[in-house]
Amino acid sequence: MVNRVATYPYTTSMIAENMRLQVKYSDINTQISSGLKSQNYKGISSDTQYLLSVESAIDRLDAYNTNTNIVLANVNTMYEALGQIEDMANSMLTAVTAALGGGQVPTAVTANQASNALDETQSVLNMKIGNRYVFAGTNIDTPPVDLTDPAWVPQTSPSVVNSSYYQGNSTITSVQSSESHVINYGVLASDPAFEELFRAYNLVLNNSGSITELSEASDLIRSAIDGIANVRSNLSINAKSMEDQIYQNEQDKVYLKELTSNIKETDIPSASVQITEIQTQMEAAYSSSVRILNLNLHDYL
Repeated sequence: MVNRVATYPYTTSMIAENMRLQVKYSDINTQISSGLKSQNYKGISSDTQYLLSVESAIDRLDAYNTNTNIVLANVNTMYEALGQIEDMANSMLTAVTAALGGGQVPTAVTANQASNALDETQSVLNMKIGNRYVFAGTNIDTPPVDLTDPAWVPQTSPSVVNSSYYQGNSTITSVQSSESHVINYGVLASDPAFEELFRAYNLVLNNSGSITELSEASDLIRSAIDGIANVRSNLSINAKSMEDQIYQNEQDKVYLKELTSNIKETDIPSASVQITEIQTQMEAAYSSSVRILNLNLHDYL
């Protein structure tokens, strides 16, 4: 049909409306098939900054949990390692008690037990996890215990505190487990409990036949055992705190992912209703278009 000047604008508008409905139908159909409101950020431009912020928060939570899980594994290993030191301390306490029992145990045997205890305790505290010395503070490349240090000298009773064997620093290591939560978990080989243990073994090694030194060593070992139990308890508390924060971070991620889903993903039931409505409009529009475009003035003459 050839449009007259009077009908041309209306016909053009009708065709444009039909095209608009086609584009909208195609867009919603794509949303339903892909499950996304848009294939790029442009399609959700009003929410883009918010979406990027939420996705960045999720990435940070993933990073926090990755780091915290690594540290948690290290803390559990440290806890078990200190259990070995505690077991050795209890064995040495039994040995010293036996040596105090009236000379039934040869002094050479007691001295050898003390030497072994020193070596094992040093070995445990010089443990590396992931190529890092974990009992040296942040001085991770240096073995924290060196019993050959010249300042760590043989002791007699009454002994004096001497932690010159320690080669690390005094910084307690920590992990940031969330945006606002930092957990201090480090244990230093210079801790008073370990110093008492080394000093007790020193006394036994160098004075295995002396009741005075053995008695003091016994008291030091008992005190050290209590101290190590406290250190392990703190590690256990720190591990629980890490586990709780990891869980909380995962819960926060679930909430944030729901937000991103609401922004990015198609509401299928709503979209299905909408596409049905558009389809009805398109059918009506096409029907009207056909009728109007088929009109001819000759039919009315």
